[in-house]
Amino acid sequence: MKDIIRLSVFSLAIAGLMAVASTMPPKTNEIPASLTPEEISWVEFCNHKGYDVSTEDDEIINEFLDTWRGSTVEEEALTRKGVEV
Repeated sequence: MKDIIRLSVFSLAIAGLMAVASTMPPKTNEIPASLTPEEISWVEFCNHKGYDVSTEDDEIINEFLDTWRGSTVEEEALTRKGVEV
């Protein structure tokens, strides 16, 4: 009898978690297929650093150009996204 109660409680907990997960917004960091490798690199840089992808801040752009472009971190990020480096 205890096993049936435990199984029922476990099933209700799983159903509750699934209900909550289904109401969560979709992942917004997905990259559209139509982007160029340079644009994908920018998106990955922003995701890596926690910056807004649509930023036009000169300091962030300079950081991207000075520290990200050509780095091994960039190559790894692009490789994970299936972009040929």
